[in-house]
Amino acid sequence: MKMYYVANARMPNEKAHGIQLAKQCEAFVAAGIDLELILPRQHNPLCDSIEDFYALEENIPIRRVPVLLCGKSGIAFNLKSLSFCITSFLYLFFKVRREKAIVYTIDLDQFSFFLLPLLSVPVFFEVHGSKRKSPMLSFFVRRVRGIITNSRAVAARFRADFRIPQEKSITAPNGIDPKLFPSRLSKREARMALGLSLERVVAVHTGQFYDWKGLGIIAQTAAMLPEILFYMVGGTEEGFRMATGVQKIPENVVCVGHKPFRDVPSWVSAADVVLVLGTKSNQYSYTETSPMKIFEFLASLRPMVVSSTLANREVVTEREVCFYEPDDPHALAFAIKESMEGDAVRKRIVYGKEKAKEYTWEERTKSIIQFISTRS
Repeated sequence: MKMYYVANARMPNEKAHGIQLAKQCEAFVAAGIDLELILPRQHNPLCDSIEDFYALEENIPIRRVPVLLCGKSGIAFNLKSLSFCITSFLYLFFKVRREKAIVYTIDLDQFSFFLLPLLSVPVFFEVHGSKRKSPMLSFFVRRVRGIITNSRAVAARFRADFRIPQEKSITAPNGIDPKLFPSRLSKREARMALGLSLERVVAVHTGQFYDWKGLGIIAQTAAMLPEILFYMVGGTEEGFRMATGVQKIPENVVCVGHKPFRDVPSWVSAADVVLVLGTKSNQYSYTETSPMKIFEFLASLRPMVVSSTLANREVVTEREVCFYEPDDPHALAFAIKESMEGDAVRKRIVYGKEKAKEYTWEERTKSIIQFISTRS
């Protein structure tokens, strides 16, 4: 099967969508798909190849098409997206006329993909969140052959908003790479490599600092648990303040900045407990997100504390994790202590290890390819 994957993204990049895009492309290639990734041609401060940056074992063929680059404003981004819409379409128009292929694209903006159904091949659309209804998006959605969502909540909302029949979509949560998780390092080895205390209790949160994650609860909880070190892997203190509005960060909260994806398993291995947040105050956080870190942590054999959002409860239960009530720092503090105590800890880790086997990129890709086969 020949697949052209169209993505309006700077690659590689530091954000979660970059990891998802790279690992999904790798999984398609590993499954035997003849894939070409089509990206905008733009400046990238990251000089690593996609394969090196994301620790991929498969080579990802890439075609970068020209786009308008006018700065970093919202208008500039829309101009870049519109130009990518046109140049990627023109590139594919001449390619797909000579071969049997499908086009696969993802919702990294609101409209850069809307011309693709005018090609003479099936188009499939991956959706990671609810979308504002617009004439362009409605035109696109009515004409795509199939839709892949990352959570049931996104699927239900998308079907309702755009009146999509259920058979036109599937839900495929994000995955993990079992070659990276769990890390080969023990907790002691990981801490020594990272220069962390061997005696202190360590809680780890990984991922970019966004306001929709409800990160402010970390500062409140850390103040209640001064004996625990909270390592925030994914941003700086300034980024934490901007995302949370918290100006005084407790001394036991350490923001270590962005770390390459290949280094994240070591930070997870160094933890006594790992944290997955979520807030009721944001719809995407509460009902729609499919955080890859849940699946990575499941495979990492570490006690996990997870916000009891609808999105998180879609993929894990009390058998695998300790839940806490969203936005309640007292509940989070209690859950952190509970997660590391008692006979239930080992059982949750064992159940989590088995659960992780359901959420590999390989398994996700099998379901997507089967869906594409039935809809092509």
